[in-house]
Amino acid sequence: MSRSYDDIRAKLRLINEICVHYPAFNSILRDMERCLSESADMAEPLCMMVTGDTGVGKSTLISALYKTRPPSTTSDRVEVPILVAEVPLPATIGGLIAALLAGLGAPFPEKGTIEYKRRRLIELLARCQTLLVILDEFQHLVERGTRQRIETVADALKTLINHSRIPFVLVGMPAARSVLEYSPQLSGRFPIRREIIPFNWLDRPLDFERLLECFEKSLPFEKSSGFTDESIPARFFLATGGNFRAFVTLVRDASRSALLQDCACIEREQLACSYDKLLAKNRRLRANPFRETDKAIEHWVTNLKEPR
Repeated sequence: MSRSYDDIRAKLRLINEICVHYPAFNSILRDMERCLSESADMAEPLCMMVTGDTGVGKSTLISALYKTRPPSTTSDRVEVPILVAEVPLPATIGGLIAALLAGLGAPFPEKGTIEYKRRRLIELLARCQTLLVILDEFQHLVERGTRQRIETVADALKTLINHSRIPFVLVGMPAARSVLEYSPQLSGRFPIRREIIPFNWLDRPLDFERLLECFEKSLPFEKSSGFTDESIPARFFLATGGNFRAFVTLVRDASRSALLQDCACIEREQLACSYDKLLAKNRRLRANPFRETDKAIEHWVTNLKEPR
């Protein structure tokens, strides 16, 4: 018996809200929490940089920390303990400050000179009792910036940290790391540098299988879908390349199909169909991992393990 979307909407919402805190995720999250909680007791704010390729979980990490200290409204102000803003492209001092002002809900954030906006930002950060600033997409500073512009914006960021006394966490693609190379003074303010890497089931099978196990336990199905059974971890790894976003995209879509078909668990054919629909074009593999035999998967993995 099939179901309508309205019948499964509540369960789909639960699936979309699943956040698996695997060991590497927790380790980086603890460092971000340390910046937030310990900076007030230090001579200067403890700042941090987090880098990683597309889809490894940077946005999920930001969201997890943000949810621990969400904005709140009091009788006389809005409190924003954690301010999240995206570095504009192209990155300029005025654009960066305007993005931060907008994140605090300031009206007309683009208005005024750079100095006016900077003073306004410092005042508003204090009024909103902001404890941590997260700048996402920090690689935008490198992508279209000359060396002089990068150094200028980096210097402005250093000044913001000094005047606000608030820790900053910079998040972006691996190219973002080069910004700190351009500015030794800014580099010294970011002693904690972490990288999120894709899951490598070939080298660290337990890490990936733990992710599969934890995610499956959070799914609203009556029966186990067997994510860690026999060749299934290898199939997931081949299908996603260990990319967290690709894995979540695959499982969410397969879950939707299973719920619509009123299945007690996610079946392999549903994973196969979701792979064909959402991942195959980008992955460009020789075959659909969920439709190959166990022997073919074993041979595929053996070839991957052989030194090149």
